Amino acid sequence: MEQNQLDRETFSCSICLNLLKDPVTIPCGHSYCRNCITSFWDEGERKKSYHCPQCRKTFTPRPELQKNIMLNICSKHDEVMKIFCRTDQKCICSLCLVAEHKGHDTVSAAAERTDRQRELEERRGKIQQMIQNQEKDVKLLQQEVEAINHSAEKTVEDSEKVFTQLIRLLQKRSSEVKQQIRSQQETEVSRVKELQEKLEQEITELRRKDAELEQLSHTEDHNQFLLNYPSLPALRESTHSSSINIRPLRHFEDVTAAVSDIKLQDNSTMYSSSIENMQ
Repeated sequence: MEQNQLDRETFSCSICLNLLKDPVTIPCGHSYCRNCITSFWDEGERKKSYHCPQCRKTFTPRPELQKNIMLNICSKHDEVMKIFCRTDQKCICSLCLVAEHKGHDTVSAAAERTDRQRELEERRGKIQQMIQNQEKDVKLLQQEVEAINHSAEKTVEDSEKVFTQLIRLLQKRSSEVKQQIRSQQETEVSRVKELQEKLEQEITELRRKDAELEQLSHTEDHNQFLLNYPSLPALRESTHSSSINIRPLRHFEDVTAAVSDIKLQDNSTMYSSSIENMQ
């Protein structure tokens, strides 16, 4: 009698107090007739509050009702399927046990549910542990992404400093080279102009002498011609012609070569120096 009373409580709806009809299970694990729990929640629709009539646990939003195959009515015998056949892995009623499932490994549906529930909780525990482990991995990966981004930004910043220093060094060296070229240009032009002036003076003197000789050549009096001729000064070769060294477009080849050496050598030197200064 006590077992029958327990079975009736197990397979009864706590809303209508009758045997479960079209049983459904809600998220907290309690089961009700589909119509009963649907009507119960329809009444709470206005408040948008849905809870279990037994444990009072609330759900938001309204849960989907899941059919409870463990508590269904047997289609052959119209009996509650409160027995689970482990041999065939299905729920059966007491008449099925006597007929088709005689000698099979059977337990009460409630006992099987307890075992399955335990397995479910163990599996959920493993899944939750896996989730925690993977969440830790996700955080580690996110930290790595942040470290990569920080390192990249730091490297870009340091590189910009290096190249800024390189540009400044090159600009300074360029200014120094320009000053050297202008100084050499001034020296060379001054030297050439000085020599040019001396040559022009010699040309003027030679033209004067040529005019005297021309005037002498037109002297008609032979005695006067012979008298004046020995007084002419002897001609001397120019002392400046031999020092003229024309080097068209080649005056600054040595400077060009020096700049090329800077380009080939100073790049690595300045870069290394900049790196050291940056550090």
